[in-house]
Amino acid sequence: MGQPLFAPRSSPGRRRPPWAVLVGLVLVVAFVGVAVGGYALGKRFQQADPWDPFLLRAYLDRPLDTSPPGHGFWIAGYYVDYDSTSLEAVKIRSNHMDQVVIFGYGFDRQGNLIGKDQLLIKGITGKQKRVLLFGNLTNGTFDKDTAHAILTDSRVQDRAVQNIIQTSESLGVAGVQIDFENIPNDDRNAYTAFLKRLKTELSARSMSLSIAAAAKVSDSKTGWGGATDYAAVGQIVDHFYIMAYDEHWRDGEPGPVASLPWVERVIRYATGVMPAQKIVLGVPLYGYEWGTDGKNNRAYGSSRMARRMTETTPQVKWDPVAGENVATYKTSEGDRIAWWPDQRSVDAKLRLAYQYNLRGVALWRLGFEPDDWWNQMGAFRVTPSK
Repeated sequence: MGQPLFAPRSSPGRRRPPWAVLVGLVLVVAFVGVAVGGYALGKRFQQADPWDPFLLRAYLDRPLDTSPPGHGFWIAGYYVDYDSTSLEAVKIRSNHMDQVVIFGYGFDRQGNLIGKDQLLIKGITGKQKRVLLFGNLTNGTFDKDTAHAILTDSRVQDRAVQNIIQTSESLGVAGVQIDFENIPNDDRNAYTAFLKRLKTELSARSMSLSIAAAAKVSDSKTGWGGATDYAAVGQIVDHFYIMAYDEHWRDGEPGPVASLPWVERVIRYATGVMPAQKIVLGVPLYGYEWGTDGKNNRAYGSSRMARRMTETTPQVKWDPVAGENVATYKTSEGDRIAWWPDQRSVDAKLRLAYQYNLRGVALWRLGFEPDDWWNQMGAFRVTPSK
């Protein structure tokens, strides 16, 4: 006989005690509150459904991945909240990563934060892997004036530091990453002093400090990353992420995004001025397409670039010295040339980082890669080789 459609009424001798009824009501109210709150919160996330179960996990602080960072070779990744593929990559592959860097927050020129609430990530990866990034991003660009204000105006800096600490503690993270780029060259010493202050504040709260630094092959004091003193900053921070990409970039001349000889020069310089185990090598998962007339230049993730090649009739070849693909082709916009990495490129950089005893690599950015690349990257993380 099947189960009855409706459960029978309980007899007077089986009535539920008042406390049980009360607990049930509390649970119902809590669930409804979380659901309604999840709807309100979900509207602030472009990539999340208002009823995404990860929002409930975030509210309850019950992340899907609770594994700690490994003790060996690290693989870290940058997560961005404006692309659903980045979110999916974290959901599926967080267990293969040692740090998930949450990109993050910018500032206005008064030291107030700019950015969206990052609560959703709490439902996906545990606190011990979460790193919250703060950059001198104002109106979508790395702003010189914002960096200068934070680094040289004590009141603006106080406000910025307070916002960094309060937001990081509220979210619950293992560490903070500072991504200040395009800093005025004259603020080099002020940037070092700011990081020293922030390191003291974060250490008192059991949080680590890392930076994202533009790649260098010498102690240049000008240009995009001239204000970052590798030697001085390398002694302050816990982890030094090097953005070893954009050797050639969208608005410049065509060429490899991060050729192997150039990346090795970057590593050699960095390891000469700081401990190798502090260094995390940034690895690009994207490429560029240039017009031979210098117009309509674009960036594409590696997955999208591979699809792009099926939309044209390109002449593609692998450059074994650079460790990247290069292609020439025609579109309605004219003659085009593209450089981009594939799985072989990533594998070569994993091995290079391990050869130089670096802490690991960081992928910019999660969601650009085909999912099957993780089979190789996950295996390398467990059993690295030169």
